[in-house]
Amino acid sequence: MKDCDVFILGGGLAGAAAAAGAARCGARVVLAERGLILGGTATGALVTPMQTFHSPVGRVIGGFAQEMIEALKATGATPGHLYDPIGFSPSVTPADPDALAEFLSRFLKNERVEVLTGAGFKDVDVKDGVIESVTLEGGGVTLHVRADFFVDASGDAVLAHAAGAAVEIDANCQPMTLIFIMDRVDGAEIVEYQKKHPEEFYMPEDVSVLDRGYIGVSGFFGHVRRAREAGRLSVPRDRLLFFGTTRPGEVAVNTTRVSGFRGIIEEEVEEAKRIALGQVKELARFVNEEIPGFANARVVRTAERIGVRETRRLIGRYVMNEKDVIETAHFDDAIAKGAYPMDMHLPDSGLKSEHVGGKGFYDIPLRSLLSNEIANLVLAGKHISVTHEGFSSTRVMPTCMATGQAAGAAAALAARARKDPEEIYGEIQEALRKQGAVVFDGDVVRDELYPR
Repeated sequence: MKDCDVFILGGGLAGAAAAAGAARCGARVVLAERGLILGGTATGALVTPMQTFHSPVGRVIGGFAQEMIEALKATGATPGHLYDPIGFSPSVTPADPDALAEFLSRFLKNERVEVLTGAGFKDVDVKDGVIESVTLEGGGVTLHVRADFFVDASGDAVLAHAAGAAVEIDANCQPMTLIFIMDRVDGAEIVEYQKKHPEEFYMPEDVSVLDRGYIGVSGFFGHVRRAREAGRLSVPRDRLLFFGTTRPGEVAVNTTRVSGFRGIIEEEVEEAKRIALGQVKELARFVNEEIPGFANARVVRTAERIGVRETRRLIGRYVMNEKDVIETAHFDDAIAKGAYPMDMHLPDSGLKSEHVGGKGFYDIPLRSLLSNEIANLVLAGKHISVTHEGFSSTRVMPTCMATGQAAGAAAALAARARKDPEEIYGEIQEALRKQGAVVFDGDVVRDELYPR
């Protein structure tokens, strides 16, 4: 049996942020990750760039997430925050996945977080609405961990569901995507084509962004439509979507699409990946033959795992909805902010999107991280309590890191005070601000991208 103050299930970016939040509040932290590397979708699924640290009036993500970017920038593993060359979100932040995984491992060691990799969730012991311990299994070893508070950062609400917390999964979960990397891409040729055929693309109002050295494309609508109509392309997508990586001439292609699977059964996830691998081959051939700038491109890397956008979500003490996102909701118990547009990938190939109104960012309340059924459980990341529509904004990595840090701090302080997190939300807010997080409107950072 292993004892700690705060146990965290999941070593993705939300889990790492939760570990930072808890450790910096003085808690003894144990983090378990079923894989062998940290970083979740940012590393294993090659999801890049991160979107968005910014609203149109300033940076709304701070704390651990910003500290991570500054450390990576110092080593050349990210150029930092950039204007989105597609114009969909206020900023994009590419990062090298291997350097990111290395950073996370080193960071958590420095924070004295005990990290258990290759340790998958097996069972949970619950008594009278309180989690007493979890059972982990990996490499033929079974381990029991006892803690005062538990953070579920699994991405699929694995711990919450097993413990008896109310969760839901939408019948129309957003499709999965297997990202792949191509090099020898001629970005200048692509940008030149964009300028001559703007009707073919989703583009920023300020087209000078296209000339700033970082490429991002959502479009080639006509090329994709004609290829699909002629039977040369079967991928159920209405466009090509790709972004530059941290290496010149290299792009991460975010265009495969697999629907009809819920993402919580391992065999289904593997079948989705098999289908997506076929789409990778088809797309690589298509762009080589028909898309400007890709004549000499080649696939140099495919993600180890398919990106699963949506599975279970908590039904918590407050369920955020699309109105909260679009109308920039304010909450007294705010612990994080989001600014990413509502961005729903539809099974029929298209997208449904709507930008955040008003001030361009909204609050996320502590109550959306808390369960009604389990007293000592906090959720972090994409499975917090939010509707299917609202989730399409809150699901992105910078926002997940913000809720992660908040979840860790809430768990640590509640464990120390032996109180429900809701009773001490003011203390949690203040602790997060001391850690550099953006909590209140006045904390929004005016920086080089959005100085006003």
